[in-house]
Amino acid sequence: MKALQYRAVGAPPEVVTVPDPEPGPGQVLLKVTAAGVCHSDIAVMSWSADQLPFPLPLTLGHEGVGTVAALGPGAEGFAVGDSVAVYGPWGCGSCFLCAQGKENYCPRARSSASGRPDSERPAPSPST
Repeated sequence: MKALQYRAVGAPPEVVTVPDPEPGPGQVLLKVTAAGVCHSDIAVMSWSADQLPFPLPLTLGHEGVGTVAALGPGAEGFAVGDSVAVYGPWGCGSCFLCAQGKENYCPRARSSASGRPDSERPAPSPST
C-alpha cells in the first residue's frame, strides 16, 4: 500500500510503498480513500532529531476516511465494504472535558499514545 512518510529530519515527506498490514484481534483494516495531513503533522516535521519522541519513518495523515477492507478475529460491528471515518482524539473518557465530548482537549491524553489502552477504547461507529 502507499503511505506518506516523514523519513528523515528536515526532509520533505515521501509517498512510499509499505507492506499491507493484517488486522489483529478486534481490529479493522481500513482502505483509506482520503486522509488529511494536518498541523500536528507539520509540527512534527519542524522538530529537530533530539525533539522527536519516536523513531522515523513516521506515516503521516491521521484524519482519514475509507472502506473496511478486512476484519481481524473478533472484530464486531463492521462488515467488509462499510464506509468509515477515523476519529483521532482518544481522551481518557472520564475527565470533565471528555464528558463534554471534547476528547481533543483531554489533559490525560498525552499520558499514552492513545490516551487509554486499546482494551478500554470504545468501538468507532460506521459513518453514514
